[in-house]
Amino acid sequence: MNALELHGVTRRYGATQVLRGVDLHVAHGERHALIGPNGAGKSTLFDLISGRARPDDGRIAANGIDITGKPPQRVSRTLARSFQTTSVFGGLSVLDNLRCAALGAASSRLIDRWRPSRKVDARAHAMLDAIGLAERAGELAARLTYAEQRALDLGIALATDAPLILLDEPTAGMNRAEATRALALIRATTEGRTLLVIEHDMDAVFSLADRISVLVRGRVIATGTPAAIRANRDVREAYLGGVAT
Repeated sequence: MNALELHGVTRRYGATQVLRGVDLHVAHGERHALIGPNGAGKSTLFDLISGRARPDDGRIAANGIDITGKPPQRVSRTLARSFQTTSVFGGLSVLDNLRCAALGAASSRLIDRWRPSRKVDARAHAMLDAIGLAERAGELAARLTYAEQRALDLGIALATDAPLILLDEPTAGMNRAEATRALALIRATTEGRTLLVIEHDMDAVFSLADRISVLVRGRVIATGTPAAIRANRDVREAYLGGVAT
């Protein structure tokens, strides 16, 4: 049983077919990258997995449980997602952003979610340390730099304790030094969890991923190790262009 399985997933918007029978398997504990040109359907695929949209056809399973078409609140204990743009609560402190995420994961019973919890606070503080923002704990999230907000996004996803993490272009908008630090943070904080990441920075992809799937025009045209993807002629012609083997 894989951490994530997609079988024949399709999605149309009017007359436009964005996804055309996508099959994708992500193993437990794997760091799996999804790459492809703009418009290939990558973010749409994330929307379907996370419940923000429903597939027209096909099946999606997480840890053996069918989550096809289930809303985000039903799948939130199974997976967590970050977005291309930051989604922090700017009017809350850094620590309270993490508390909210940890609180939502602490109990499935609504009455318990509003009780003070040492476990929630401990998890929020541990995540502060993990993402390197302990010294900014009391700052409003809106006052963080862009790179710090992206780190907080990651912390929010991880604080949910979901075993499957979806990251949508986590280094977008960062300079090289910021991206390098972000990748190191992702490696350290996702250890032992399953990661599916969309990323356009090929240096980041090839240094982070255990396996890579290439989505082109709504279809997965190849899946393999970074070395296999580099060497795949169809992938090079369709997307990688001049990336050296």
